[in-house]
Amino acid sequence: MADFKNNFSWSKSRDSLFNECKRKYYYNHYGFWNGWDLSSPEKTRQIYILKQLISKEIWIGQVVHDIIKNILSQLKIGNEISLNYALNILKKRLEKDFNESKSKLYQRFPKKSAALFEHEYDPLISKDEWDELFKKAERCIINFYNSDTYRKIKQTPKENWLFLEDFLSFDFEGTNVFLSIDFAIKEGNKVILYDWKTGRERDVETEIQLACYALFVLNKWDIAPENIIARIYNLSIDKEDEFGIDTEKIDNIKKHIRESILNMKSHLRDGENNIAEEKDFPKEEGPLCSWCNFKKACMLENTSN
Repeated sequence: MADFKNNFSWSKSRDSLFNECKRKYYYNHYGFWNGWDLSSPEKTRQIYILKQLISKEIWIGQVVHDIIKNILSQLKIGNEISLNYALNILKKRLEKDFNESKSKLYQRFPKKSAALFEHEYDPLISKDEWDELFKKAERCIINFYNSDTYRKIKQTPKENWLFLEDFLSFDFEGTNVFLSIDFAIKEGNKVILYDWKTGRERDVETEIQLACYALFVLNKWDIAPENIIARIYNLSIDKEDEFGIDTEKIDNIKKHIRESILNMKSHLRDGENNIAEEKDFPKEEGPLCSWCNFKKACMLENTSN
């Protein structure tokens, strides 16, 4: 079997990680490579395992997204799942993931088991905090079922639903750009994109993400930017926000991606072959280090110097 090649690509999450900490970016996109091979060096294997860790908040968001995707997929084929059934699925998924992670099953099966930062590093998280997190996930699903957003989707003819793959990509000036859009519908000559949120309200990072979605739509369908509308539905607080697209925003996101790619590649030892070396990606030590999933790899480096 041919070896995998670590090809350079761009995504909003990759951009955010690069700006947060260059060393963390290196671990996440280069240092882990071949870590799935049990014969890899200890540090490479460790980085590969640590790469799978996510915070409890991100985990809740992912689970809620998966439940809503299942709800809409079933509705698409004529099966309307009841709220109680959806909440039962949610409860089982949360319990399964939590128990897998708590037992640290991910250390043996990194890609097949839930892996929470809180179980790897054991910060003091009380039972009440976990219970509140589970209640938040439940509240998100209840809010979705009772929302105008869900009613609007159900009222839209199924032929106008645009079910999009989990991982989408398009070519931007020779670089693959990856993204994931939660849901979309056609409404007359417009395309309406939906993004589910379970955390903070809209900020600059969110607007960059939504502009990327619009750029994907422009590459896929020949429509005017003004006919693309992005709607952010914050499930935890039952609030929908609208983000309009225009030519200026498209130009700005193109500029942002172009500059981001140049900055990322400027740190590579061999840009053409996407080869990086750890020493070219300095640490940016600060408060965020305490919540970095790769801090054990940094500690291992410090003890080996």
